Amino acid sequence: MHLLSQHHKASFGLLALLLFGTLLFSRMAEAAPIRFLVGYPDETHVPFYLDSGTNVPLNPGFAVEVMQQLGKKVSEVKFELVRCSFEQCLEQIRIGKLDGLFNVPYREKWLFTGKYPFTKARVDDRQRMNREEYALYRVKDTLVSTDGGQIYGLKGRPVIIPAKHPLADWLKEHEYPLIVANNTTDALQKLLQRQAPAAVLVVEYVEHLARQHPELVEMLRRSEESILTEDYYLMLSRQFYAKKPWLAEKIWAEQTKIVAEKYNDLSSKYFQ
Repeated sequence: MHLLSQHHKASFGLLALLLFGTLLFSRMAEAAPIRFLVGYPDETHVPFYLDSGTNVPLNPGFAVEVMQQLGKKVSEVKFELVRCSFEQCLEQIRIGKLDGLFNVPYREKWLFTGKYPFTKARVDDRQRMNREEYALYRVKDTLVSTDGGQIYGLKGRPVIIPAKHPLADWLKEHEYPLIVANNTTDALQKLLQRQAPAAVLVVEYVEHLARQHPELVEMLRRSEESILTEDYYLMLSRQFYAKKPWLAEKIWAEQTKIVAEKYNDLSSKYFQ
């Protein structure tokens, strides 16, 4: 009887040890962050990502720094950044090889490529990464205007735009001569030097520079009608969302907080 009791005690002890080990291993597995591969284009899009190529530079750009901060904030995932052509990135997220892709403009045709943050059956623009609103700027005594579809009063004179401008093709289609500047600061300098009567610029960047140089407010005028407004999002793969919808929603929520908290610091660093 004594030997049987000792045998039972040993069995129960072994069983308890096995259960403890299984539970410990399970919790360790749950706690270990999962790999989260997030892509972005290998062509520069100032100020959101800088430099072309496959490397991530030391000062990588506004949107890249948001992603780097997000990787530190969401402990359940281990962020890895990879660069590829935008078309390749879209294909990689469609088939689930990328978990995320950032600075993606909203397009209905991409709704089945990946997941945008949605609320009430529509894209949630409160969770956008950034917005670019393009407007016409002129020196205050210059008679140039726009209705959002055409520019009036140029009389054959050029329009100033920064390099890699998304409206360059649209402006060329309307046969407006162009002067290409290095960035928004350079474009404003050329405008104030009257090299052209108007410039098409991102409102947010001009307003940021005007806060640093209040004299610009008196010297410039902005059109009431915007020419283009584009919102950009962090797209997640449909495969990742299907497996962990709660984590996908957490990633979007944390990204929105980071953009709000870091906006002033990052805009001062990258808006030029």
